[in-house]
Amino acid sequence: MPSHGDAEALDRYSALVPTLLLMVCVVVSYVIQRYNVRAVQPSGASLIVGVAFGVVARAKTARGADVAAFQFSPQAFFYGLLPIIIYSAGLNLKRRDFFADFFTIALFAFVGTVISSFVFGLSTFVLVEIGVIARKHLGSNPLLECLLYGTLISSTDPVATLSVFADVSAPPLLYNLVFGESVLNDAVAVVLFRTLAEFYEQEFTVSTFWTVIGQFILVSIGSLLIGIAIALGTALLLKTLGLAEAPPNVAASYNGTAYTFALLLISGYFSYVLAENVGMSGIMSIFFTGIGNAHYSYHNVGEEAQIAVFKSFEAAAFLSETFVFAYLGMQVATFDHLWDFGILLTGIPLAMAARAVNIFPLSRLANTLRETPIPRNVQVMHAACGLRGAVAYALAVNMPSTRPGEQGSRAVETGTLVICLVSTLVLGGATLPLMKHLGLHDPSDREGMVSSAMSSTAHDGLGFINPSPRARAVRARALADGHPIWYISIAFRVKARLFEWWEDLENNFMIPTFGGAPAHGAWSPVNTSDAGGSADAHETTPANGEEYRDVELTPIGDDDEKDLENLRAAGPSSDDA
Repeated sequence: MPSHGDAEALDRYSALVPTLLLMVCVVVSYVIQRYNVRAVQPSGASLIVGVAFGVVARAKTARGADVAAFQFSPQAFFYGLLPIIIYSAGLNLKRRDFFADFFTIALFAFVGTVISSFVFGLSTFVLVEIGVIARKHLGSNPLLECLLYGTLISSTDPVATLSVFADVSAPPLLYNLVFGESVLNDAVAVVLFRTLAEFYEQEFTVSTFWTVIGQFILVSIGSLLIGIAIALGTALLLKTLGLAEAPPNVAASYNGTAYTFALLLISGYFSYVLAENVGMSGIMSIFFTGIGNAHYSYHNVGEEAQIAVFKSFEAAAFLSETFVFAYLGMQVATFDHLWDFGILLTGIPLAMAARAVNIFPLSRLANTLRETPIPRNVQVMHAACGLRGAVAYALAVNMPSTRPGEQGSRAVETGTLVICLVSTLVLGGATLPLMKHLGLHDPSDREGMVSSAMSSTAHDGLGFINPSPRARAVRARALADGHPIWYISIAFRVKARLFEWWEDLENNFMIPTFGGAPAHGAWSPVNTSDAGGSADAHETTPANGEEYRDVELTPIGDDDEKDLENLRAAGPSSDDA
């Protein structure tokens, strides 16, 4: 047993190593971004640096207790690092783009995660039954343990992929789908994992499955409501305190920006811990608190705070993400692994197959509900973006166990770590070549036309009103592909009515009560001299430089038939090949 002096020295050493590790990773990340290094992404570089530090730490510490000081702590991750990452994602979310594709994103995040989890889990259980994976490495309930394994593997973390997207001008639709799905997917995977874990010592039957799904839906709705409620309460508090302008006769040391930062930080963390304490999902709650604070609270603070506070959260999230990837790399050397080659060799293929079963059928379903269908090459790229990260590994560490004296499943934990490393370093590094192969790296080519169309629809507020002329052409392409006119017309009408209802609620109640910009403020200001002040003629300028005017919704008719005839005369597109 180490002496008191040895324990103090170990504490100092275990604090020094992570600090130095983070400093090195930040510098390496800067060099990669500064000199546009394409061979490795910052997240992958942090993993490699973490592995190197882990090897050194292992060599410097002879005792097992010393090595344990550097092992992954799920408590520190779930209550220290993850909240700030998710909260910043909500605060800095491009809400207009996100909600323009929200129904599609939710389809992938909720339904897709459940599909992927059960496909992976049941396939793994079959491998256990036929002897490919050693049953002795699992607990007394191998079916549920395999389902838990499938759930945690379904948690995606495409940081490396998204950084490539930003560098090569990927189609906005692709970025929106991957980013939006990943944020919600983490929350969904955690909720589903914890729900399944409650039934670990029970026999898993069909009735158990429906009980799990019911609890999953209940927790998701409850978490969303908690997040929204905390955001609205924070907005009302900031508005009441009057932080937007410095009041007269304040103390010389008054700092409104500091108070704003403190209240926004506390509101986010309060949302997280409150949801966790009442059995809901803190991840989902804090994400929607971030969205709500950005939508309402942002307009109740001063201009200086608007810039400083939100950039501070972005920087804090960057540090947290960097540290998470680096610490994940350290586990390669510091964790006492249990190698099951059945798990190791089948993990990546099963993860890719489960994601394909998720993405392609749901994309086909989503295309029946969208005015602009998801192109095939975007679907392929989306399926390839299912990288695994720290959330998956943290859940693996929290795996329940029936084995005496052991917490979690060492074989599953080792397999998850290998999948995280391979997907981030290998699959993440293959993002750019795959984008080039699919024709998604150059916005000037034909797929760039799809990119521009998607970018244009992103300027339609929440996506509930008529699209731009370019998007109408894509809609006509959908007609040419066989979507029924009556169905598309109904979808347009429903979206238009939803938008009108939301705009009325925002302008007449939400904004006067909680603060914020007018509901149509997401677009450029209305040119009243041209539009006569009409609210149904918002002038906008899309990202591709084309100008168009949003007009009152009309049924699909002669114009659409003309578009359809023009497309038919032009022949099939490259997407149809």
